[in-house]
Amino acid sequence: MDKTPNFFRYQKRNKPSRLSVSEGMTIVIALHQSGYQDFTTYYIYFVCRYLTNEFPELVTRECLNS
Repeated sequence: MDKTPNFFRYQKRNKPSRLSVSEGMTIVIALHQSGYQDFTTYYIYFVCRYLTNEFPELVTRECLNS
């Protein structure tokens, strides 16, 4: 029987990342400095609205809703 925890059993994505690691970290650090309680709300209502010029390769709201 395999004793590997479930969170290690995931399928590897075949698509390359659209954001660099530093861009992702910038978004996460700004989340922690903001007053938002969860990432989804922060991403939809702040990042997609106000940071699209700074991060042109962002995933859009339409992709999040599907």
